[in-house]
Amino acid sequence: MNRKLLALGFFLFLFFSAYSETAATSAFIVKGLVMDSVSNVSIPYTTISVSSAERPEIYVKRVAAGAAGNFELTLNKAGNYLLSFESIGMKKLVRSISISPDEKKFDLGKINMSTSDQKLSGVTVLASKPLVKVDLDKISYDTKSDPESQSTNVLEMLKKVPMVTVDGEDNIQVKGSSNFKVYINGKPSNMTATNPSQVLKSMPASSIKNIEVITEPGAKYEADGVGGIINIVTEKAMAGYTGTLQGSVDSRGGYNGGIYFSTKTGKLGLTANLNYNDHLDPGRISNMYRENTTPINGQKYLNQNSSSNNQYRFYYGNLEASYEIDSLNLISLTMGGHNGGSTGKGNSTSVNTNNQRDTLTAYNQYTETSGTWGGEELSLDYQRSFKKPDQLLTFSYKLGNTPNNTNNRSVVTGLVNYAGSDQKIASDAQGNEHTFQLDYTEPFNKIHVMELGAKYILRINTSDNLYQTYNDTISKWVDTPGRNTNDMNNTQHILGMYGSYTLKLDKFSIKGGLRYEHTNSILTFDQDPTRNFSAPFDNLVPSLSASYKLTMTSNLRLSYNQRINRPGIWYLNPFYDNTNPQSVTQGNPNLKAEIDNSFSLNYGNFSPKLNLNANLYTSFTDRSIESISKLLSSGVVYTTYDNVGFVSNTGLNMYASWQMNKVVRLNGNGSVNYSKFKANNGTGLENSGVRYTFSGGAQLNLPWEMKMNLNGGYFSSGVSLQGTNPSFHYTSLSLGRDFLAKKLNVSIRMQDPFEGTKKLKFTTQTDLYHQQTDMIMKGRYFGVTASYRFGEMKAQIKKVQRGINNDDVKSGGGQSSGGGQ
Repeated sequence: MNRKLLALGFFLFLFFSAYSETAATSAFIVKGLVMDSVSNVSIPYTTISVSSAERPEIYVKRVAAGAAGNFELTLNKAGNYLLSFESIGMKKLVRSISISPDEKKFDLGKINMSTSDQKLSGVTVLASKPLVKVDLDKISYDTKSDPESQSTNVLEMLKKVPMVTVDGEDNIQVKGSSNFKVYINGKPSNMTATNPSQVLKSMPASSIKNIEVITEPGAKYEADGVGGIINIVTEKAMAGYTGTLQGSVDSRGGYNGGIYFSTKTGKLGLTANLNYNDHLDPGRISNMYRENTTPINGQKYLNQNSSSNNQYRFYYGNLEASYEIDSLNLISLTMGGHNGGSTGKGNSTSVNTNNQRDTLTAYNQYTETSGTWGGEELSLDYQRSFKKPDQLLTFSYKLGNTPNNTNNRSVVTGLVNYAGSDQKIASDAQGNEHTFQLDYTEPFNKIHVMELGAKYILRINTSDNLYQTYNDTISKWVDTPGRNTNDMNNTQHILGMYGSYTLKLDKFSIKGGLRYEHTNSILTFDQDPTRNFSAPFDNLVPSLSASYKLTMTSNLRLSYNQRINRPGIWYLNPFYDNTNPQSVTQGNPNLKAEIDNSFSLNYGNFSPKLNLNANLYTSFTDRSIESISKLLSSGVVYTTYDNVGFVSNTGLNMYASWQMNKVVRLNGNGSVNYSKFKANNGTGLENSGVRYTFSGGAQLNLPWEMKMNLNGGYFSSGVSLQGTNPSFHYTSLSLGRDFLAKKLNVSIRMQDPFEGTKKLKFTTQTDLYHQQTDMIMKGRYFGVTASYRFGEMKAQIKKVQRGINNDDVKSGGGQSSGGGQ
């Protein structure tokens, strides 16, 4: 396998080199150096626009000069051209040149520009636009500038974003942590709270403007969200109308389709997005082996082999309307939802043996599983602007619902000393919340900015559970004896207030804030009122970030942040899931919130051709919520969640993107992270380890206006409190082309072309047992994607700049699969 990858890489390197040389020989190169005529100093990032002398109103190329004022551009044919030079604070300069067919290189030498009495407006650096930009508290990835965004989904694009990793099971991490939040247009979304991977997989990347990674959320954000925030910024509505139709199919029988549409008429603007996805996961095989340290009831070894076929269906929809009452008053209404579902069928065989490998018990099991997850929300925002720029007052309300339901049936047929059974279990769990928020921004001047705000959240989590067994004697389903329904109601009242201050100087910026939160959590049980309790607590959450501009293209940022992470309904739900009789799971309604402290140092250097970013970080979490497994006296493994103790992460993230020439663009994203887990609950559990990841790719502009994207990545195995997670690697290739004046895009995609199957290995180690699970799933598949853009775009519609940010619920734990063991 490694030899194949090495050979492919060597072939591609030769291809890049040969094609780059071939392309260069048929081109005409124009270069020069832009200078200030008075100071004789070079002018960085001047915009150079090229047009034909016959049609000066149409640009054939636009590029940006480098940091040293030098530029080099390529023209496809000889002829007479006009070159326009524009830079802020300088007079626009136009030069005419004439290139003969024999003149392959044309050196303009020094281009002297003079100072303008008026500053230019609207001068934009367009060519070789950097894919990544660093601000005081976030990093942005320009999705629209990535050609692959026309043929893939948002989850695939996340693999290219600095400080974000996506592993083989589509699990997302930010700076090595699974505790993060996903926002849509700066607002937390119930749609992405339970199963963000599936939501982002259903969103076409062509509808996304950029992806922001807010690694150090300030005081204005809810105190929760340990690892940071991934903010998905969608395209804004434009005057006139514009839309995109998109669809794809793959070799496994999966398909998806969607439509994006935006329009603006007068003061009213509408943006709509609707997508549907049907994804198949056939032929998944799982082989589990468990060895007990000491035999329990004579049982020493367990072998469990299973196979399953799963299907996932989900949709994502969003509608946003904005109305400009006048130039200072704006109202916005947003409604949307994501609903996912899975169905699966599986068969398994389980065999328990003693020390001598004699069979003690054995049985076959047939399972039918289904689940739904998702979220629906409605938000209303009113924004009051003032004559002073950037002074804002915003009132917001949001209503949200997050369902998380399970419905499983298990039919067990005894083979050796094991009684057969037919049971079904179901859980109807959901979270509902009402949020009221007030935000105010006061820019005293361009240097000093103050932000103040308050928020109240009423969150209601409920679960209604069912356990039934089929009675052959009376031919009816009856309640399972000894199994309490454990119906639960969890009500949270959260009041927060914050204040922050920002100082912006020429090279130095600093932002500090403090947030106060009061939480009262009330827990009630319908069947056992003696377990009811309430838990009020208060938190002061500080944040501090400082940035220094080293040069015109580089900066340094140092930050500290504290976050709170509250458990969601999928962690709290006391639903007892024994679909697999040898391994049962249950939520824990007694969980408390995590508290995380993080420090980071970030260096960024971004120019039109080369982007570099390095982030060094360390964090530690108290009362960390972790999955805990233990072996019961019955020989069954019981898994739940608990606030076990202390977790620390220290690591380095690196990102680079290089525009080699007009043909090839390379990018790489790597990280190394050291994690340490230590339980303080008296169990003595402790684990630590290093995980490193790398993903990279190449984008090629081929003849006949075709574009090729090559991507690949490797993730080493990671550690958890009681075991290890699997290592993983992937490769992909896509080839696309635009038609019909670039309105139609068609692309083909190959995922893991060298592997028919992929294997993942999970381990769990405790003082009572060792367990290993080998999972085998389908690898290679092919797909075709087509998208068609229609309409005419003009000026952007005005939108509310601030909204509700509820990021205080721990991500993960939702329904992610059906079927299985």
